[in-house]
Amino acid sequence: MKTLMGSKKKKIVKEFSENFGVDKVDGLFLQFGKEKLRVYNGSLSKEELIDLDRNVKVENIGLYLAKSQSDGFRLSLDGCDLLKDRINKGILEISDGDAEKWFKGNDLEISEDVGFKVLMNRGDFIGCGKSTGEKISNSLPKERRVRG
Repeated sequence: MKTLMGSKKKKIVKEFSENFGVDKVDGLFLQFGKEKLRVYNGSLSKEELIDLDRNVKVENIGLYLAKSQSDGFRLSLDGCDLLKDRINKGILEISDGDAEKWFKGNDLEISEDVGFKVLMNRGDFIGCGKSTGEKISNSLPKERRVRG
């Protein structure tokens, strides 16, 4: 676990602002491994979290916010829900049929600008995928997919 503060947090929030219109994220940013970005809003201080991690080896704390990829941050499903009132860019409204495909774990054959897109169906955010220009790559975890 690594805490991200100051310029590192500002850089991430700046990228969230450019891609999703999110200009503020409350809480402490925590990095687990090389890719997972979590946000913590609990009562423990940064120092207490570091001490806990040092003595107990915390695997996860906080909410899984985003995954760091070579070309930016992809919001998690929980991250989309946490930031739903602040996201105002990169939103792609999809049909019920495409939403069904998404929930089954399929990529969507949608031509859209290259970059990360927050998918919306019937007013609800249902995930974040990366557009290659010709399709939206599905990033929904297998345990959250619909079977059948």
